[in-house]
Amino acid sequence: MRLDWASLLELLRGSHRVCLTSHIRPDCDALGSELGMAGILTALGKDVRVVNAQATPASLRWIDPAGKLESLAEKVKPADLADRDLFIVVDTSAWAQLGDMGAVLKAHRERVLVVDHHVSEDDICDRWFKDTAAEATARIVYEIAQRLRVPLTAEIATPIYAGLVTDTGGFRFPSVSGETFRIAARLVDAGASPPFIYRELMEQDSLPRLHLVGRTLSGATTSHDGAVITSTVRQADIKAVNAAPSDTEDLINLTLAVKGTQLAAILIEQPDGRTKVSFRSRSHVDCSTLAGRFGGGGHKAAAGAIIDGAFDDVCQRVAAAVDEAWRNE
Repeated sequence: MRLDWASLLELLRGSHRVCLTSHIRPDCDALGSELGMAGILTALGKDVRVVNAQATPASLRWIDPAGKLESLAEKVKPADLADRDLFIVVDTSAWAQLGDMGAVLKAHRERVLVVDHHVSEDDICDRWFKDTAAEATARIVYEIAQRLRVPLTAEIATPIYAGLVTDTGGFRFPSVSGETFRIAARLVDAGASPPFIYRELMEQDSLPRLHLVGRTLSGATTSHDGAVITSTVRQADIKAVNAAPSDTEDLINLTLAVKGTQLAAILIEQPDGRTKVSFRSRSHVDCSTLAGRFGGGGHKAAAGAIIDGAFDDVCQRVAAAVDEAWRNE
């Protein structure tokens, strides 16, 4: 953990024009942390922009009703951000996950701060604020609001709650504590609506997405007496059901519903030929270590990587690594 509250608060109070960013293929913890932090800094009178490498996925645009999220993929140019005196990266510590925003940050590295809860990290900056025990980066953002004495509003509380509920798997992961629920209650009291957020997160599947779920689960295989489950998604699968790339998100969590599963892996072929692999564990296996073997990272219970190479070869490499991890760790 790197939790120097005094330095962090001094840095935030002393900054005037802030740019917030996060990882590509953003989830609700990334977007929620950005928007929550933007609301906090705006309340302090800061000039805030939220700029990601990629446009916000259509399935998550509900989290940004005011349209604050911008992207390099749309109208923003790197030169437009030259006036920022602080760049805050939330929910990632890896260059590979920043996409085109990585070049922007490298050009202003002395102005970069990382706020994150992941264990692994690259040399993104010299100023870190990390709590690897936090359930979500959104939890850290909530704590920042408390330390800065910024009153929670519905605009701030809603994205923070969305990030918290997402990264705790609906408050069911081992990272959840009594304080997690107490924070959630305070966010609800401030205006976050659990029914609305649940509906937007869990009840917006398209028929193509459901067809993709069916194809993915029908092809899943188990090993080690059912303790390990592996699934794959090829580009041909996505095209066959007319699904969107974002429809592959969270498929791995569905495999965890299979009775007896302790370790899950999913390999998703990307349009550029690389393979995205995700791991989930409720066992002795450390997912961050597994992902680290392929240049990725994350948490003990959830991690991932992007791997170069032919899909079938990557599948064999990942299968061997998973088998070794299950037998030896």
